[in-house]
Amino acid sequence: MPIPFLIGAGALLVGGLGVAGGLAAKETMDEAKKLGEKGDRLIATAKSRCEREQQATSAAIEKLGSTKVHILSNNMSAFLDSFRKLKNVDFKHSVGLDELRDFMPQSDQLRKLEQASITALDLSKGYGGGLAGGGLTALGAYGAVGALGTASTGTAIGTLGGAAATNATLAWLGGGSLATGGLGIAGGTAVLGGLVAAPALLVGAYFLNNKADEAMSKAKTHYAKAEEFDAKCSKSCSLLAAIRERGEQITNLLFRMDGDFTFGIRDMKGIIGRRGTDWRSFAREEQEHIAAVAMTAKTLKLIMDTPLCREDGTLDPNSDRVFSLPGVRG
Repeated sequence: MPIPFLIGAGALLVGGLGVAGGLAAKETMDEAKKLGEKGDRLIATAKSRCEREQQATSAAIEKLGSTKVHILSNNMSAFLDSFRKLKNVDFKHSVGLDELRDFMPQSDQLRKLEQASITALDLSKGYGGGLAGGGLTALGAYGAVGALGTASTGTAIGTLGGAAATNATLAWLGGGSLATGGLGIAGGTAVLGGLVAAPALLVGAYFLNNKADEAMSKAKTHYAKAEEFDAKCSKSCSLLAAIRERGEQITNLLFRMDGDFTFGIRDMKGIIGRRGTDWRSFAREEQEHIAAVAMTAKTLKLIMDTPLCREDGTLDPNSDRVFSLPGVRG
């Protein structure tokens, strides 16, 4: 075989291998790009899902907080105004005597409840800056009477805002609205379930000037991070959903009981208007009615003081005990 022919054939073979190698590299690059884009979509979807649950949970906790403020500043204030006028109160013939033993008109519990009611009324009117964002989040997540019953309006706001800001989950749920420095969504992604910030997206331009094998390695690493982020987002969403659902349940419970409280207070005022303020002048059924209203007030206080979240920001498993308190109906 002539040498020129051999050389030509060899060149053709090498050229063919080069073309084949180029095609293989292009296929690898295309696959890498698709995998990178798939990872980007997974990250974006997971982040969006987590943000939606965060917003829904934040709204639910704030609604619980505002419900507590509403009850304390309205019906609880009206109840205390009438109940603390009573003299010679004796619940010995009333159902729930043991529960009401420390809930007499001049008891320490009533004084704290009254202070909480006054502070809540001031906050609802906007005094001291009112309650927004972090304050309502903290009131919803933690005990309202305990927080509001031991401080003035301004101090209460500072305490609530500080509590929310020092708890990573609450700071995230409160978003950037916290006067004490909310973490916002970026900081919040470091909270529940050990979430870290979302991996950076792999922009398409990356694949234009890189070797195919290197691009595929990068895309695989990126997709693995995207899957990890998605799994952590799912865990966080589950934890947030548990908090949101329990918060909504407690809000609904408070709403129902506050409706009954309204009618009970109305009738109690009618009894006092007719009989005066001396307990001994009331008929047995009137005493029992007022005792029942007092029991509702105490149960409402206990519900409002039951933490929704633990110190680490997760759902407090004891929060379901509010549904078995005296006077709570299904």
